[in-house]
Amino acid sequence: MTAPHPSPAALRLGGAVVLICLLLAVAGCSRSPVSSSNAPTPASARWNWQSAPVVERMRLGILPCRVMPKSSQTQMSPLTGTLRVYVDRQQTNVPAGFVWARFEPKVFEAQSNALREAKRKLDEKERLTMSLELPRQMLKDQKDIADAQKQLKMVELLRTNQNVAPEVARIVQLPDQVFAPETLKRLQDELRLLTEHYGLLRETNLLALGGSDPQMGRLEWEQRQLEFERQQNQATLKVPTACQLNVSIQLAEKVTEYPVNTGQELGVYRDLSSILIRTTLSDPAWSTLPTENLSAVITLPTGARLEAPFAFQRLEKVQLREDSVFYFQFPTNRADAAMRLMGSDLSCELWLKLPEKARVIPKLQLVMNHSSLFQSRRWNEGVAQLAPGARVLVEGQTDLAIAVPNKARKQDEGEQQP
Repeated sequence: MTAPHPSPAALRLGGAVVLICLLLAVAGCSRSPVSSSNAPTPASARWNWQSAPVVERMRLGILPCRVMPKSSQTQMSPLTGTLRVYVDRQQTNVPAGFVWARFEPKVFEAQSNALREAKRKLDEKERLTMSLELPRQMLKDQKDIADAQKQLKMVELLRTNQNVAPEVARIVQLPDQVFAPETLKRLQDELRLLTEHYGLLRETNLLALGGSDPQMGRLEWEQRQLEFERQQNQATLKVPTACQLNVSIQLAEKVTEYPVNTGQELGVYRDLSSILIRTTLSDPAWSTLPTENLSAVITLPTGARLEAPFAFQRLEKVQLREDSVFYFQFPTNRADAAMRLMGSDLSCELWLKLPEKARVIPKLQLVMNHSSLFQSRRWNEGVAQLAPGARVLVEGQTDLAIAVPNKARKQDEGEQQP
């Protein structure tokens, strides 16, 4: 007798049961093995703190950076004309104030000679004025003052002696208007002006003689000299500080003069007294860390590692926004090695001296071993469950610096013993 065939409903039910069994088996295989029936669940499992040594520093992360000099300044052409260059190499180290190029040196030399000749003539004219014209004018003023005083005394005397005045006027042939009141006032004004004129000659020696004021000529020459110096300074290219000069013009052998246009790049001044690393922090929380504990490390092609302590921080405009930029400075004895990478875009490691000793644990290791504790990335909460009293000191890109209480470490060490 043949067995009855199962119905379709029974087949579907059996398939579902088999599928459930397979899922349970897979889930059971994914669980971590336990040593005994009373082993703790993953949420409260102990962590083997001995797997990570106690350290005083940690690497916060790897950041893009740039090695650069202390300062870099581009020299643009202020004028259009012929530039005379006094260096014969594209790159050279020069002292502060070194003049490496001038515009139209022959033109400025001619202007300088003309100003020098004008000053010589002006000095000669002032010498003649002071030695000849001024004494002559002072003598003339003295004589005019004496004559004016005599006339004034005579008129005053005649006006106070009306009975003899007509006879005296007839004898000395004085005009009739000499007795008029306005004559007395005119003589008084004339004497006052002559006295003031003489006083100016004695006190200042600045009186215009013959319609020409020597002092005015001196002022005009000084204005011309100042304008010439301004133009000459603009046309003279000198380095601001001791630096490395990189000439942007393509120099040719035995050629010293080159035509340039206004706004053209002529050279770059690089201050190599110190070499810096420039970078921005990818995690805003790192900006609150003590900067004196930060340092940046780059690796040379030879494998050598160069470390630069924190130097300064400032706001800079990056793509139309202001970012906080961090600078690290290499020690003097490592600057030469770092200089070879100047201008390069590299990756640097950002390191932090921890406020206290801690264990550095990879985040991935925590998540892989205790996923239920760190699914929400609440590191402090998860670490506290692993070891009561443990806390996260600093969070890096891939690691956590965790301070573990002595009690938790000892308990963990005891559980690890056979």
